[in-house]
Amino acid sequence: MSLALGLALAGCASANGAQPFSDAPIGNPGADAHQFSDAPARQLDAFEFHDARPLDAFVFEDARPLDAFEFRDAAPPPDACVPVITELLANPAFDLTPVGTDWQATPIDPAYPLITNGAIAAQSPAYYAWMGGITGDDEGELTVTDLLYQDVVVPTATTQLVVTGYYAVGTQETDPVVYDTGTFDLTKTDGTPIENVLSLSNLTTTSTWVAFSHTFTTDLSGQTVRVRMTTTNDEINSTGFLFDTLALKATHCD
Repeated sequence: MSLALGLALAGCASANGAQPFSDAPIGNPGADAHQFSDAPARQLDAFEFHDARPLDAFVFEDARPLDAFEFRDAAPPPDACVPVITELLANPAFDLTPVGTDWQATPIDPAYPLITNGAIAAQSPAYYAWMGGITGDDEGELTVTDLLYQDVVVPTATTQLVVTGYYAVGTQETDPVVYDTGTFDLTKTDGTPIENVLSLSNLTTTSTWVAFSHTFTTDLSGQTVRVRMTTTNDEINSTGFLFDTLALKATHCD
């Protein structure tokens, strides 16, 4: 296996007094009119009548705001969403032992496991996924393919699903032509594509680990999906595709 990769780390109403009607003839404002206006009973009755209603109204109106305040202060509905973020991948940095835990791999050559170390410094020590790096000629084939994947269940009521990680590419190819390819995809478990995350080739070489992030636009709540990395090399001049420190995080209701 060979890999050419040069990397550097990188109120109340108005209280006007009621005026009694005058029984005196108009134009004769004499003693009779004076005596009528001094009658206290009519004025007292009017005062007592008008004063009673504002008191009753005050007591009645004061009760409702208290009831309304107690209602608004009640607890929120029990089915309200409380957002949480969950990591869906098991062994997302490839560092658990035994090596390769929780990942399914179909390598070009079983003698060269896909989760390994040694070619370069890992982005998060000690292991990473090293795919490609073998030519068709090495195996007596025109093309050779590596496959690495993991199936995960997306929680119900997921509002956002984001994958992040790092990749690096090194090649022996010299022509400005795509000969070797690598992809990072989200698919159904039968392989049907959902969304592509990365499309790499011998023309996308790097000098260090490169971070990537992708927010999925497809509603995948409650579905089982596959995180899949695939690489293919042709007959000669191999290209290596490396992946490390992955994460697949779902934001959903608790």
